[in-house]
Amino acid sequence: FTCVFLCTAGVHAQVKIGYMNPSVILAQLDEVAVVDQLIEQLVQERDSELISKANQLQKDFVAYEEARSMLNEEARLKREKDLLDRDQQLQQERENYLNEITQKRAQLLQPIIEKIDQIMAEVAQEKRLDLILNEATSYGDAIVFFSSEELNITQEVLTRMIVSGNNDKN
Repeated sequence: FTCVFLCTAGVHAQVKIGYMNPSVILAQLDEVAVVDQLIEQLVQERDSELISKANQLQKDFVAYEEARSMLNEEARLKREKDLLDRDQQLQQERENYLNEITQKRAQLLQPIIEKIDQIMAEVAQEKRLDLILNEATSYGDAIVFFSSEELNITQEVLTRMIVSGNNDKN
C-alpha cells in the first residue's frame, strides 16, 4: 500500500511547459538582417556567374542547331556530348551553389541561435519551466494549438536578445 501511494505521488507532479516562436524572434533581430544581406550578396555573385555560363551554353546550343545539318555524324555526336556534359556540369554547379548558400547561412546564424538557446534556458530556469515547445514547425504548421498566453516566452526572449545585442555592440 505504501509503495502505491509513493509511486502515484510522483505521477501527479506537474510539468511546467512554456512555448515560443523562434521565427518571430529571428525575423526581428538586426543580426539576422545582416546575415540575410550577406547571403543576398553571395547569391547575386553566384547567380551572375551561373547566368553567364547558362547564356553561353544557350548560344553554343543555338550555334550547334544551326550547323547541325552540315556536320558529319562524328562531329554531331561530339558536339552533342559536349553540350550535354556542359549542361550537366552547370546543373551540378547550381546544386553545389545552393548547398553552399544553405551552409553559409546556417554557419552565420549559428551564433545567433546559440544566444537564443542560452536566453531561452535562462528564462526557463527563472520561470521554473521543465519544457519549452516550439510554437510551430518550420513550415508554419501549429504545434501548440491552444495555450495560455502567459506560457508564451517569445517576447521575453526577443527583448533579452535585443538588449543583449545592444550590449554586445557597446
